[in-house]
Amino acid sequence: MDLIIRDGLLVTMSDKYGVIPHGAVCIEGNEIKAIGKSDEITRQFSAEEVIDAGGMGVLPGLINTHSHLYQSFLRGRADEIPLVEWCEKVLYPFCRMALEEALKGEEELAYFSSLLSCVEALKSGTTTIVAMDSIIQGPTVIQALLDSGIRGIYAFQMADGWIREDIILPTKWLLKRAENLLLSYKECRGGRIDFMMGPSAPFNCSKELLNGCKELAEEHGTGIQIHVAETRYEIEFMKKNFGMSSLEYLDSLKLLENDPFVAVHCVWLDKRELELLLRKGGGVSHNPESNMKLASGVAPIPEMLRRGIPVGLGTDGPASNDNMDMFEEMRTAALLHKVSTSDPSSISASDVLKMATNLGAKVLGIDDKVGSIEPGKRADIILVDLMKPHIQPLSDIFKTLVYCAKGSDVNTVIVNGNVVVRDGELLTLDEEDLLRRVTRIFEEKLSRLAEFREPRNPVKESDLRSLLI
Repeated sequence: MDLIIRDGLLVTMSDKYGVIPHGAVCIEGNEIKAIGKSDEITRQFSAEEVIDAGGMGVLPGLINTHSHLYQSFLRGRADEIPLVEWCEKVLYPFCRMALEEALKGEEELAYFSSLLSCVEALKSGTTTIVAMDSIIQGPTVIQALLDSGIRGIYAFQMADGWIREDIILPTKWLLKRAENLLLSYKECRGGRIDFMMGPSAPFNCSKELLNGCKELAEEHGTGIQIHVAETRYEIEFMKKNFGMSSLEYLDSLKLLENDPFVAVHCVWLDKRELELLLRKGGGVSHNPESNMKLASGVAPIPEMLRRGIPVGLGTDGPASNDNMDMFEEMRTAALLHKVSTSDPSSISASDVLKMATNLGAKVLGIDDKVGSIEPGKRADIILVDLMKPHIQPLSDIFKTLVYCAKGSDVNTVIVNGNVVVRDGELLTLDEEDLLRRVTRIFEEKLSRLAEFREPRNPVKESDLRSLLI
């Protein structure tokens, strides 16, 4: 065997194996081979490396079901404004800047903003992340995922309407770009990297684009992730322009039939729509901190869970959160739904931890690979230091992990059988060098952001030909 983790408090997130005190995990290659009591595992197996997990919780790596990696350079830049205004003042100028950089063949901004998010996520215990990032950056985002060591699902974010005219890209080009990326990186699939179609939202994607995404997803066996019912503005826009809700519109185009179909946010779904989502088998990505910061509303998560709709947790982008810490997201989710329902029993710590692990994996259609610690699954595991003043004395491990633990308590991170964080230190990259580069790029590029506040000339299709490769 390659690695044994021994003497930890093993929180498997598996109905079969439960919680194992003084537990051990045996890893060969990228796969979990055996789990059980430490004395039994160490008697049966030997390994090249043994990690002593005494005083630590050993649990599946956390799964961030929705993020925007490139937004790390926008953290801390906006407050006290709702989503639509936030897009106009913060997001769209940055998107235009990134678009112009891509057209010039410059990759620094996209690469290092994405890499910074991956590093933050890894060090705080996330082993799988969905990167819903602009398709314009394509290979740059993929390279950041590969270099960081994280397990990543790149959801090609696309929009061809409603947004600022100078960042709209031609529909046919968007779909061709997606197809080319899927074909160019097909050998990555099945390893640490996979893909989803990511039409941005029902109100900023044409019917042609949505249908094209559905066709590509079916042809290449990918999931679909899309923002749904995030704001009241969206609800009013859809009813005025389409005579139906966002989810009903997507269902009319048969997008909900895709497996998996991941609806992000779902703040304003009514009971009829919840029944539709359950009937069609869709899942939800819940992003409470972003919804709170943008005052978008509170998604009816306890009701979704009660009905049996799978719900995962996501951080959303660092521009609207403003971090990638899934431990903080768990605590926020638990507290938010208790106060919003005036019912302390509306959601449990166990429910929330499931959303960040095995239920999140189910939402993404990868629960056969990750989300729990059991033989046959990928070795995506984190060790959390429980010997901290804000954690001890230890009583219920689920409540402790959700309400007491922090991302900074993560000691060790293993992805696909490889140790990528040890004693809190990143092993895949030179973190100090990364931060120096990030600081330089931020100062050089973001000082010019004001130049992009006003719309520029729309992009011509001829300008985009070189990016189809």
